[in-house]
Amino acid sequence: CQIGNFSIHIALRNLRPPGSKTRKIPYPTKNPFTWIFVLVSCPNYTYELGSWLGFTLMTQCLPVAFFTLVGFIQMTVWAKGKHRSYLKEFRDYPPLRSPILPFIL
Repeated sequence: CQIGNFSIHIALRNLRPPGSKTRKIPYPTKNPFTWIFVLVSCPNYTYELGSWLGFTLMTQCLPVAFFTLVGFIQMTVWAKGKHRSYLKEFRDYPPLRSPILPFIL
C-alpha cells in the first residue's frame, strides 16, 4: 500500500508543470499502482487506509483500530471535499469515480 501511495503522490505531482497552479484531472499512468484512478478520486487515501487496516490486523490492538477508524473518517471527509471540487471544476470529470472506496464511498 505504501508503494501505491507513493506512486499516487508522484502522479499528482506530475500533473502540474513547475511553477504552475493549473489543475488537471488525474488519470492512470503506465504505473499499475495508478490504475485505481479509474475508480476513485483520492487513491492516496485509499492506499493509506489499506496500510492502516493492515497494521491494525497485524497488531490486533484496540487503540490502533480506533486510530484507523478516526483516520478513515477524516480521510473520507477530505476525499469527499476533493471529489466535489473536481466535479465542480471539471465538466468532463469521470462520473463513475467514488471519493475514496470504489463503488461504495
